[in-house]
Amino acid sequence: MISVVICSAQAARLQAVASNIASTIGSEYELIALDNSVEGRGLCEVYNEGASRASHEFICFVHEDVEFLSSGWGQLALSHFAGDAELAMIGLAGSRYKARVPSGWHSGDEQDLCINVRHGASREVATLAFAKPDAHAAASCVPVVALDGVWMFVRRSAWAASRFDERLRGFHFYDVDFSLRVSQVGKVAVVFDIDLLHFSLGSFREAWALHALAYAQDPPFPMPLHNLSEMSSVQIRRKEALAVRYWLRLLRRAQMPLSIRLRWLAGVRIRRYPSLWRLALKFLLR
Repeated sequence: MISVVICSAQAARLQAVASNIASTIGSEYELIALDNSVEGRGLCEVYNEGASRASHEFICFVHEDVEFLSSGWGQLALSHFAGDAELAMIGLAGSRYKARVPSGWHSGDEQDLCINVRHGASREVATLAFAKPDAHAAASCVPVVALDGVWMFVRRSAWAASRFDERLRGFHFYDVDFSLRVSQVGKVAVVFDIDLLHFSLGSFREAWALHALAYAQDPPFPMPLHNLSEMSSVQIRRKEALAVRYWLRLLRRAQMPLSIRLRWLAGVRIRRYPSLWRLALKFLLR
């Protein structure tokens, strides 16, 4: 039923997550682990190779530095698709709005944020990142347009229709781009009934910023992209400002040279947001 695809760089981590999957998935599955410790290929290339080897109807792309906490999570995932023929892919973190300005999947607006992931070195010290829009407070599955790549569970047919864009090199934006592409052929959603521990956080440094700038300059679809009701230009401007503010605050702490910081401010067109000029100055001065 499920083909689990993992891009591996550390044998010990792969062994641990493989054992964890075997004891928790609760469904027929195959594990397709691709050793990327030497070649260092981009995730888009590796994931497409893994998916092309898949023999089951559903493909689960997952990082190797995770631990599944839910028993029978495979059946839980499949149940969402059984009840919704339009559902193409699910994840554990995502947003209902992908901004036009340089940004990741997080839109900066808490009412667009959907997430249910624990982070930490172990269960004992892990903290829960949880957010769900008020309008979907009782839902276990909330539609979004962009997903985080720690865990992506997709119909094989949706992957075949969308595929990872191998022009994206490295390990950034493979998830944002792929989920946006899948959202054009079916429904993408975040589910809240599967618990996962992620042993690391995302890396937002110079390489990520350069990928974000390049992606915003040449997106695959007109941005912003969202699944919200029709919005006015004023509402969109507010959303974009929230995204600019969120990423300025996050990247302020990142290790980036001044030249990249200046490029970031130019990329988000900071002149359009006078209310954020003070934050922009702090971003430059760190």
